[in-house]
Amino acid sequence: MSNHLVARVGDERFAFTLGRVREALDAPELHHPPGRPDGMLGTMRHRGQTLPVWDGGRAFGIVRRAAPGAARGTALVLDDAERQVVLVVDDALDVMEISPQAVRQAPAGTDAEGMLEGVVRDAAGLVGVVRVDVLFARLAQWGARREP
Repeated sequence: MSNHLVARVGDERFAFTLGRVREALDAPELHHPPGRPDGMLGTMRHRGQTLPVWDGGRAFGIVRRAAPGAARGTALVLDDAERQVVLVVDDALDVMEISPQAVRQAPAGTDAEGMLEGVVRDAAGLVGVVRVDVLFARLAQWGARREP
């Protein structure tokens, strides 16, 4: 069993391994550097570092409840041991204990990018279990592309 932070993006819920979530911050203050890539909301200062801030709705291909591209919501500071990024979601909901045996394959057509380890079911429905390493790789690809 491992603990996961469950966050809402639009009408969907996603679980992030708690060991990869450094902090959850409300309404981050962003800086908007010119020429930032599509999907990047800006940057923010956090504990002496400047971190890229990405739109969780764009990352998962879901319309967030906040206006598209808005920083309103909750900023998840994620860590992959080499770097940190911030993913803005609509809300951080709860911590959920997930056993590997409970994870099922994501429904067909719902995970074209391979970002989900699978899904688990709770009383409120399905929760996508995020492969943070794949999420980081996708954000790195976006970061390599700049707006003209």
